[in-house]
Amino acid sequence: MNLTKLSSSCILLLTLSLMVACKKGSDGEKTVVAKTVLVYMEANNDLRYDALNSVNRMEKGAAGINGTLLVYIKTTSTKSHLLRIKPDADLNRLVSDTIKVFDNTQASDPQTVKQVTQYAQTEFPAQSYGLVLWSHATSWAAPISKVKIQSFGEDSGKQMDVIDLKNALPDNLDFIIFDACSMGGVEICYEFKDKAKYIISSPAETLSESFPYQNITPLLFGGNESLAAVAKAYFDYYNAYTDDRRSATVSLIKTSELPALAAEMKNLLSQKKPGDQLIRSGVQRLDYTQGFPVPNYDFGDFLNQNFAAGSLPTINAQLGKTILYKAATPNFIGVPISQFSGLTTYIPFTGDGNLTYYKKLQWYSASGLSGLFGM
Repeated sequence: MNLTKLSSSCILLLTLSLMVACKKGSDGEKTVVAKTVLVYMEANNDLRYDALNSVNRMEKGAAGINGTLLVYIKTTSTKSHLLRIKPDADLNRLVSDTIKVFDNTQASDPQTVKQVTQYAQTEFPAQSYGLVLWSHATSWAAPISKVKIQSFGEDSGKQMDVIDLKNALPDNLDFIIFDACSMGGVEICYEFKDKAKYIISSPAETLSESFPYQNITPLLFGGNESLAAVAKAYFDYYNAYTDDRRSATVSLIKTSELPALAAEMKNLLSQKKPGDQLIRSGVQRLDYTQGFPVPNYDFGDFLNQNFAAGSLPTINAQLGKTILYKAATPNFIGVPISQFSGLTTYIPFTGDGNLTYYKKLQWYSASGLSGLFGM
């Protein structure tokens, strides 16, 4: 994608130390810390220097964190590294320890994701865990012309199916942060609801500067109550710009509330008959990249334009319980954002070429869309 997650033109002179380090107690047992956070960076693409800049900012913000911050990063076709982040205020170098070197692994492979996350939790046990997924993304789908629909990450041109990604993850995460474009759809959040208690993501695209890790790194270790501050810090960082970089959307989702949201959606859709067409025209779009593979519509505006106002108070109340924080700049790359509910949704239609895959997503059945378009 060329509009967002743009590559940086400034290349820092960076060095990686190759010291292998693993903290253990005096009896040889691994020390259990309060929290281990893994940042999984697929950067063997045009984002490699932005990835290194993000790691550098993590080092700047890492002083005094209560736990372990790990980064799996792949920026070349031959090797990938697992780093343990060390504090360092110098943005012109990397000082973090290399814990493990992986040879010839494919970052956009669910088995690699599973291997790395399991290794991180085994070697760096903690009372709780967090995960940041950093790369390119296209919500739940890629162009339907592709043989296999793939939607997250990019390693030498290969992407990963979002359902395969979900299945590769452990189910004991406190939070998942998607530092990637357009992963704030209700379909994505519902698919990952059993993997983490909270999800932070952008309903629209994200800029290549990524999250301001120099500001949010301490907050990642502050407990679940600090997650709203993480989302706010992301918004505040971009909202402070005065040019086109003033472009951001972000939401914090409480995943345990998503089944109730799906149930309310199912109640609304039960008012419609099989074959009824849902209104798409005029609904706020939150995808801004030319040729984006699937349109992302604002969920709240979808509700407003497809259902009578008198039928919406209950689902709107549930939406308020589900979305704990939301914010959007007035424009995204110069295009106005007039409606923003904190989630996007896809709006299927009869004869839709995306339906074959879309029906595989859990949201499709749970929300009652299957009553309109079949199983």
